[in-house]
Amino acid sequence: MQIKIGARLMLANMAVLGISLAIFGPLLQEADPGILMIFCLLTAVASLTLTPFLLPWICSRDLRAIQEVITGLKRGNFDVPLKIAPEPSDPDDEYELNRLKREIHWMRRALAMREQNIRRQSEHILNLNEALRIEAITDTLTGLYNARHFWECIGQCFNGHLHTGEPFAFVILDIDFFKRINDTYGHPGGDRVLEEFARTLREHTRETDVVARIGGEEFALILHRVSSRDTQDLLHRLHGQLREHQIQLTPDTLVKITVSIGYYVIEQQPPALLAHPDTAEDIVKRADDALYWVKNNGRDGIMAWHELTKDYRERRLKLRVSNRPPSYPHQSTDTAVDDGDSRTRTLA
Repeated sequence: MQIKIGARLMLANMAVLGISLAIFGPLLQEADPGILMIFCLLTAVASLTLTPFLLPWICSRDLRAIQEVITGLKRGNFDVPLKIAPEPSDPDDEYELNRLKREIHWMRRALAMREQNIRRQSEHILNLNEALRIEAITDTLTGLYNARHFWECIGQCFNGHLHTGEPFAFVILDIDFFKRINDTYGHPGGDRVLEEFARTLREHTRETDVVARIGGEEFALILHRVSSRDTQDLLHRLHGQLREHQIQLTPDTLVKITVSIGYYVIEQQPPALLAHPDTAEDIVKRADDALYWVKNNGRDGIMAWHELTKDYRERRLKLRVSNRPPSYPHQSTDTAVDDGDSRTRTLA
């Protein structure tokens, strides 16, 4: 590098000498040796005086290269090319700008590695957060949404309906005589039934629908953008699939289950003489009333709230008022009087 700088300085000095000769040459052709000596001294002094002003030009390319690298670092670009001369055997002989470029190069590598580490750690944290979020809203046994997330969804759907008028259906499904399955086949058998029941629900609903386990043997659906007729057809098909499906508990044991279903469809224009629900809690209670009717009338059926008689709806309303159940989405317990089929649901 010293040779490079010396060559540039020599070139600059020769340029100064050439300019001086071009200007004063005609005057010096007949001059005596003393004047020539003075001219040479003045030229040397002029070259030395101009050297500090020539140094930026001598170093300009290196300085521009360093500036481009620093600008790239500010923008997060670690790939700006930077030419660096080989390090000499004697560090004292190294060109200072070359040493500076080498230091910048190592600094850039260190920053790039730190940036990569930060990016990897950020991605890891995001993945962990997503895993925790999924775990927080998922039922461990069935892989469906859990109750807490489901009640948040029903509230969001109801608010969306108030703003857009988009219809949706809220459905509660309860496996009949599930306690008998646990008593007969043990909890592993009951868990197997729940897992298979959840798989069937996922297979026969759309990706846009919300499927959740909201209690021990109780499940719920939110069907988006459906009419009463659409909901009725879908639930009858689902009910038939569940009745015909055989669940294999052991290599030698197959069981069939039945399910009771109650539902409520909220539309822009409710059927005549039926009041529009005021809150998401009203939707849940109406579907629960329909399910309660099925459980107390033989089970293994489907009932819509708007198909219930007016007297029955009024009795259920009075019963809720007299019992003063806690407000949605706190816990609510509703036990049907039957032979060993417990209906205890956590609404939170």
